[in-house]
Amino acid sequence: MKQANLHSETSYKEKPTLFLEFHGNEAGLNQDVEFMKQIVADHNCDGLEFESDQAALNKLWEARHNLAYAYVHGYPGKKLMVTDVCLPISELAGAIEHARNAVNSLALPGGIVGHVGDGNFHVLLMIDLNDPEELKRAEELNELIVMYALERGGTCTGEHGVGIGKQKYQEKEHGNALLVMEKIKQALDPEMLLNPNKKLRPKKEGEPYETSGSY
Repeated sequence: MKQANLHSETSYKEKPTLFLEFHGNEAGLNQDVEFMKQIVADHNCDGLEFESDQAALNKLWEARHNLAYAYVHGYPGKKLMVTDVCLPISELAGAIEHARNAVNSLALPGGIVGHVGDGNFHVLLMIDLNDPEELKRAEELNELIVMYALERGGTCTGEHGVGIGKQKYQEKEHGNALLVMEKIKQALDPEMLLNPNKKLRPKKEGEPYETSGSY
């Protein structure tokens, strides 16, 4: 939220913040808002801000949607790395707390955002690509976050896809089902012409799956 305030010239409290949007007729909206107030009060929410004016609404959501840019412009000389995991809702709070502690312990600048209604969250991490030590710490952070998610029934990628970087986690996440996926891929695309070397590819004899991709 500090980064959002700096970039978007807002003055939100620099605390964990949830952005919600309600739609419906006036009676339904009032009922939903009252129900929401009861829920957040049970979880020690210390403040609520509502906007109904369209210009104010646009400003609020602009601050949320521009958070990645807020980090990019806030740390000149560094590049943005984004993690992407998804967990069952019951495990989400613990995962976010774990990720925040991991960012702090590795002494890297970063914040956490997410589409938390579906259990998906991202760490926005600013790193110097020319600094091998920072790259190493960033890789360690991603590994910590992914393994935490997988150990709690989550997935290594919530919305950004597997690509190359997440190939090495597929066996742990899917187990023997991965072999079925690979066979289907081989049957439909034996020459590996479609999206080559991404997502799924048959392993070579004796090759550990972990070597099929890099972060």
